[in-house]
Amino acid sequence: MKNYRMFSISLAMGATLSLPLWAQRGGGGGNGLGLGRTVGGVTGGANGVAGGATGAASETSSATVGARGQGRGLGESVGGAGSITNNAALSSRVQTLLPSGESISNAAAGFEDQGQFIAAAHAAHNLNIPFDQLKAQMTGKDQTSLGKAIQKLRPDLDGKDVKENVKLAGQQSSRDIAQASSKGKDRVATSIASDSKLSARLTALLPPGTTLTQAAAGFKNQGQFIAALEASKNLGIPFADLQDRMTAGESLGAAIHGLKPAMTTADVDTSVETAEKQAKNVQLDASMNASANASASAK
Repeated sequence: MKNYRMFSISLAMGATLSLPLWAQRGGGGGNGLGLGRTVGGVTGGANGVAGGATGAASETSSATVGARGQGRGLGESVGGAGSITNNAALSSRVQTLLPSGESISNAAAGFEDQGQFIAAAHAAHNLNIPFDQLKAQMTGKDQTSLGKAIQKLRPDLDGKDVKENVKLAGQQSSRDIAQASSKGKDRVATSIASDSKLSARLTALLPPGTTLTQAAAGFKNQGQFIAALEASKNLGIPFADLQDRMTAGESLGAAIHGLKPAMTTADVDTSVETAEKQAKNVQLDASMNASANASASAK
C-alpha cells in the first residue's frame, strides 16, 4: 500500500511538471492561431509588414495578422467592418477595391479583422483574382492563409511571387489604416503646393479628377512622386496603380515590374532611369525659377 501511494504521488508530480513543456510545444490543441502556415516553403504571412512605408505596425498589428490569416475565426468582432465604415477615408479607399455593388459590410463578413480583410481586397485587386473567390478560400470552415489562397487561385505564380504579393497586400493594408488615422497634412503635397510654377507643371500630369494633394499623398519625397508621374506617362501605366504600390513600400522598378510583368529587367531599369532623370530636371527647373524670382525681388 505504501509503495502504491508513493507511485501515485510520483505520477501526479510528473504530470504537473510536464505541463509547461507540453503547453510550450502546442499540446492540447494550442490556441487555434494556426501559426507557421507555408506556401511551398514560403511563409503565408507578410513578414515585415510593419517595416513598410508607413512603419505603422508591430508584429502583432491588425495588418500583419490579417495578411497571415491565422484562423481565429473572430469575424467582425476584432476591428471588422464597423471600424472601417466609421472612418470615411478608410471606407472610401476600401470601397474602390471591391466588386461593383458590394458593400463593405458584406465583403468583410467572415474575416478575422480589418487588416486581413483589406489585405485580401488588395491582393484580389493586384492579381486580378475575383474577390469572392479569394474570400471563399480565406473564410468559413476550411479557411486558409492569404498565401495559400493566392497559390490555389493563381497556380501560375511561383513561391517567390506568392510571398511578394502577400507582403505587398499586407503593406498596403497597413498603409491604408495608418493614412486613414493620420490627422496631419501630407509633407510632399504641402511642399509642392508652396511653389506655384512647380504645382502647375505637375498638375498638368495628373489623371483627370485627381488633385495634387491626393496624388502626392504617401510618397517619401518630391523626387519619388515626380518620377512616378513621369513613368506613368511614359509607360501608359495608371498613376493610381503606381501610387498604390510605391506608397506601400515598393520601389519604382518593382512597381513597374508588378504592373508590367512582360517587361524585361533591362527595360524596367531603363524606364526607371529615364523617369528619375526627368524628375531631377523638373526639380532643377523649379529651383532655378525660384532663384531667379528671388533675385528679381531683391532688385
